Amino acid sequence: MSILYCRGCGVDVSGVALFRQATFALEPGDKVGLVGPNGAGKTTLLKACLGEWPLESGQVYVTGSVGFLPQNPVLEGEETVWAGMLAERSDLIRMGEELRTLETQMSRPDEKMMEHYAALTEAFERQGGYALEAQVRRILAGLDLSEEREVPIRHLSGGQKTRLALAKLLLRSPEILVLDEPTNHLDIAALEWLENYLREYAGTVLVVSHDRYFLNRVVHRILHLEQGELQEYKGNYSEYELQRALAEKTMAREAERVAKKIAHLEEYIRRNKAGVNARQARGRETQLQRIVPVQRKKSARELGVALSVAGRSGDRVLDVQGLALSFGEKVLFSGVDLSLRRGERVALLGRNGVGKTSLLKAVLHKLPYRGMIRIGANVILGYYSQEHEGLNPANTVIDEIRQASSLYDPEIRSLLARYGFQQEEVFKPVSVLSGGEKSRLALCKLFLVQGNFLLLDEPTNHLDAETREVLEEALLDYEGTILAVSHDRYFLDKLAGKIAELFPDGLRVYDGNYTHYLEAKQAERLAVGSGVRREVQAARQTRGQEQRMSREEQKREKKVRELEDGIAALEAKLHSLEEELVGCAADYERAMALHQACEETRAQVEEMLQAWTELGEG
Repeated sequence: MSILYCRGCGVDVSGVALFRQATFALEPGDKVGLVGPNGAGKTTLLKACLGEWPLESGQVYVTGSVGFLPQNPVLEGEETVWAGMLAERSDLIRMGEELRTLETQMSRPDEKMMEHYAALTEAFERQGGYALEAQVRRILAGLDLSEEREVPIRHLSGGQKTRLALAKLLLRSPEILVLDEPTNHLDIAALEWLENYLREYAGTVLVVSHDRYFLNRVVHRILHLEQGELQEYKGNYSEYELQRALAEKTMAREAERVAKKIAHLEEYIRRNKAGVNARQARGRETQLQRIVPVQRKKSARELGVALSVAGRSGDRVLDVQGLALSFGEKVLFSGVDLSLRRGERVALLGRNGVGKTSLLKAVLHKLPYRGMIRIGANVILGYYSQEHEGLNPANTVIDEIRQASSLYDPEIRSLLARYGFQQEEVFKPVSVLSGGEKSRLALCKLFLVQGNFLLLDEPTNHLDAETREVLEEALLDYEGTILAVSHDRYFLDKLAGKIAELFPDGLRVYDGNYTHYLEAKQAERLAVGSGVRREVQAARQTRGQEQRMSREEQKREKKVRELEDGIAALEAKLHSLEEELVGCAADYERAMALHQACEETRAQVEEMLQAWTELGEG
C-alpha cells in the first residue's frame, strides 16, 4: 500500500496553472528524487502534497508520519544545540523520567504498577530511548555540529541553522522524509555522511535537489517536473538522463517521419487536386486531416552562457606565500602557499568554516591578511560571489546591467535573453528574484567583466541541473584561469584539473579531478595505517631499552600503558555498542542487553580513568 499517493493534482499560481494532472505514488522505503528547471513548481508540489498549498484539482492521500525540511528553515531560541536536539524527542525524555520515577517506587510494587512499568519500558525500547543520546551525537557529528553542541541556537549562522533543522528532522525519523535542497550549506564530508544515512534510512525519502552526484548515490527513481507535466523514470540521475535523451531522440525521429509524410501528402494534393486524380487527392486530404503532427517539447529557456577574456594574462597568474587570515583572536588558517599558472583550473575544498570564501576575498584584497599575495602581469580578475552581494536589490534586472556596461538597451535585452531573462522579466526588481535568477544575473555581470582569472564561490548553487550543464560547458570553453570553491562533486569531476584542500595549518594540492582526489585520500589513509603499525613496533622496541629504569618505575610505567590500552579498547567497544544500539531499537531484548552493556562499559572506563589518574599523580 502506498504511503503517499498524489492523484491528478493541479495548482494555480496567480491564476495561472503551474501544473495539472500530477500523479505519483511513494511506497514504503522508496528513495525518490524530484527534479526540473527552476520555477517549474517543485517546491510548490511538495507543499501541495503536505497540505501547505491549496490544490485546484486532484487529491493527496498520506498514510504515514511526515517530516519536511524547507529550503530556508527558521530556527530561533535561547536553548543550546544539544538541548534543542533532545527537545525534538521530548516524548522519549518524558518516558525516561516516568520510568525513573516508577523505579524509585519499586520498593512496594503492585501488579498494576508492574504492568505499567513493563509496557512503558517496551515502548521506550521500541522507540530508541536507550540509544537517544548516542543517536544525537552521531547526527551532530555527521552534520559537523559537534563543536556547537553547547552554543545557543540563536548564535548559529544561517548555514548552521539549516544543518540543525536537518539534524532535528533526522532524529525524529518520520516515515516520510520530504527534503527541499538538503545539500545546501553542507561541505563534502557532511554530504557524504548524509548520502550514507539516507541510503540506510528505513523510511521513505522524497528529495528535491540539483546535486546530480547526490541523486546518483541516494535515489532509485526520478520524478521530472517541467512545463506543467510530471514524468517518472526508474533509476538514479544518470539513468534518468540516458532515458530522457533516448526518448527525445525517438521523438525527434518520429516528428521528422510524420513531417515528411505530411509534406508528401500536401504535395500530392497540390499536384492532383484539379486533375484526373482528383478523387485520390480528396482521399489524401482525408488522410491528412487524421494525422496529428508530433510536437517536440522545447526547453522553457534556451540559455547561452558564455565567458570570454579581454586579453591574455602572463604565465604566472597568482603566487601566494605564507598566507594567514584571522577574525579577532580566531585564526582561520595560516601557512597557505599556492601558485597558479595561466589556464589552470583549481578547485578549493575544505570543511565549512575553514575560510575558503575568505581566501578568495583576500586574493581580491577585500580582507586584511598576513603573508604575500602577488597577482601576475595583465591579470583581470572576475569574481562570482555565492551571496550575490554584487547585486543591488533596489535595481531592476536591466538597470543592473546598464550600470555595469556601456551597452545600449537593445543589446542589453539581447544579452539578458541569453541568460534566461526574456520580455518583461528584465524589469523585475532584483529584490524579488529567486536564488537561481540571481545566479544567472550574476553570471551575466561576470561575462561583462571579461576577466582572464575567475574566482568562483559556489557558482552552481541555486542553479537547476540544465543550467549547471550549460555553465560547465561555458567554463570548459573558457580560455583563462579558474580558482573555484564548490561542493558540487559532479562539477568538480568535470572541470577541475587540480584540487587544493584547505586546512587550518595550510593547503595541500592534489593533481586531477575529484575522483583522483578521492583515490589519493584513500591512499593516504592506507599509508597512515601502515605508519601507525610501524610506530607501534618502534615503541615496543623502545620499551625493551628501558631496563636501566628501577624495578618500581618499570612496574608503574607498565601499569600506565596497560591502563591506557585498556581505556582505548573500552572506548572503542563503547562506541561500537552505541552504534549497534542505534540500529536495533525495534529488538526489545537486544536493545535492553546492549543498553546494560553500555552502562557497564562506561563504569569500567570511569574506574580505569580513576586508576590512571592516581598513577599519574604518584
